[in-house]
Amino acid sequence: MTMPEMHTLTGAYAVDALSEVERAQFQRHLGECASCAQEVLELQMTATRLGAALAEDPPPELKRRVLAQAMATRQQPPKTRFEAGERVKGRRRAPRWAIAAAAAAIVGLAGTAVFGGIAYDNHTQLTAAREQAAQYAQRYQPVAEVLSAADLRTGHADASVGGGGTVMMSRSKDRLVFMAARLAKNDPGRIYQAWFMYPGAPPKPAGLISGGQDGALLVADGLAGAENFALSVEQAGGSPTGTPSKDVVMVMPMPT
Repeated sequence: MTMPEMHTLTGAYAVDALSEVERAQFQRHLGECASCAQEVLELQMTATRLGAALAEDPPPELKRRVLAQAMATRQQPPKTRFEAGERVKGRRRAPRWAIAAAAAAIVGLAGTAVFGGIAYDNHTQLTAAREQAAQYAQRYQPVAEVLSAADLRTGHADASVGGGGTVMMSRSKDRLVFMAARLAKNDPGRIYQAWFMYPGAPPKPAGLISGGQDGALLVADGLAGAENFALSVEQAGGSPTGTPSKDVVMVMPMPT
């Protein structure tokens, strides 16, 4: 799989529509490509908004019909421009099969039926949707600030318990975003705790995140001077001592 092909997999990755081999290859690419990391995050947020837009349960056979229709429908080739033998520059976008897979996966994951757009039955639903959109905007604003920073840096690391995650950080914003990727589910009463690690100084807690939720986000401020980002397994609520336990499952250098 060549690098240009990797750029087309953001949509399928965002809704968990890749094979195990493709996912592993794309996760390695994700740690080296800031634009793909940003696009994956935006697609996951969009999928979340679509899933929350309606409260109706889809018909039981909807997912099967959508997948069958996607497989049976002939897809149009992407439009390209060639002028005087000059190759079109720029990143390739997701092919139509990936978009179809994403739509089907959104239906399956969210348990929501969307037919030709979002419909609202009454004023109450519309008001609730607007309030929910405002909540999403507030929640993801810190993430958007990191992704739009001129000094955005990204990196990916694997965890010893399985899975791992991608770090997106900005020194100028003094903020880091960690996006989990197939991070193993926690045992009952346990949780992952993130840490900023400093040379010659005690580690600093950076927040808590649950495993088993692909795409789960952790946003942490105050990374100035940190040399590494780490995850440890702690009791629910975090380390009682304010330092990592011996069960450290991931350590990665801060992206440069």
